[in-house]
Amino acid sequence: MEISDAMHQSDDLVANLRFGGSSVRELASGVDALYLSGRGILGPDLLVRLQDLRGFADEFKAWIPFNLGGKRFELAPHGWGKYRYCLANEMGRIGITTSNQLPTVRIQPKAELLHAVGPHAAVCIFEDLVSAEILELRLSVSRVDLFVDLKGWDLVVADADRFVARASSRRTYEEDEHFTGFEFGSRKTGGLTARIYDKTIDVELKGSDWWHDIWGEAHEQGARVLRVEFEFGRQILKEFQLSEPGDVLAATGDLWRYATEDWLSFRSPTSDQTRSRWPVAEEWQVVERAPLRSRAIGVARVRHAAAAGTLRQIIPGLNGYLVSFASAVGTTDVHEALRRLEPHLEAYERSSETPFADRVARRQIGRGT
Repeated sequence: MEISDAMHQSDDLVANLRFGGSSVRELASGVDALYLSGRGILGPDLLVRLQDLRGFADEFKAWIPFNLGGKRFELAPHGWGKYRYCLANEMGRIGITTSNQLPTVRIQPKAELLHAVGPHAAVCIFEDLVSAEILELRLSVSRVDLFVDLKGWDLVVADADRFVARASSRRTYEEDEHFTGFEFGSRKTGGLTARIYDKTIDVELKGSDWWHDIWGEAHEQGARVLRVEFEFGRQILKEFQLSEPGDVLAATGDLWRYATEDWLSFRSPTSDQTRSRWPVAEEWQVVERAPLRSRAIGVARVRHAAAAGTLRQIIPGLNGYLVSFASAVGTTDVHEALRRLEPHLEAYERSSETPFADRVARRQIGRGT
């Protein structure tokens, strides 16, 4: 046997532990959320533009185009939490404040960006944008979510007692009387929380079909994908003496080991009355070995799959509305219905004083109209 063949077989043994006639396999793992904050000095030009355009946004109760670091954002007519200025575009959201009691800037890259270009590149993109406007900027991580997606684990609600957790609180979730997962810990403390849930239901509800590209050919259409996800808040990162984005991303392996070996585990029952002495279940061994290698699939693929997911969600409703419109105007032909719909849309555009193009732009950055 060639050495390379032996190595591949060894990898398969790690990734595919068999139990009860089924197989557990890792489909993807890595960083799924990254929240940044930073202190710096607001450039005088930036502060003037924020104040002036926020005044327009408030007056017209509308989002106003805003240039930040050479990229187009839109400034909201409201804040983001305690941050007075909220900017958003297709890459994510930025909050800015003049308060000395808070970090100057708060940044939340979209999950689509993290998986399109990778977490390191996403940090660089936002750091370059913001540092062009905020002097002496130093970013830190306020939250990072690590995950692994698995196929072949038939987790059920009765398995709740097989988890051994340091968390004092746990919750069970259902969707239409169908078990969807567990949650351990409390997010309010800024510590560590865990979520184990049916990611396929989440993808279906949100229309984020680009996950199928990340899972690749190993995923079978219609098959359940179970996600194990850990959220590390600022407090737990502080305990690990982690703050700067580069340090946090370099330490994901250590964070994952702590979460899956010390903080939470899934056990195989024995006659021992102490659950912590039960052996670690084979399913959880796959979780422990997750490589956390975020796979950047490219912006174009994410956008294409996201568009397909959106169409999948809206076509049934759109068809229903068009049928109602066709009935109201007295036609059964789809082309005639669409032709006669156009002047009604133009009239609505004039009466609402909101150009159709502006509505599209706002929808594209995920804010609605």
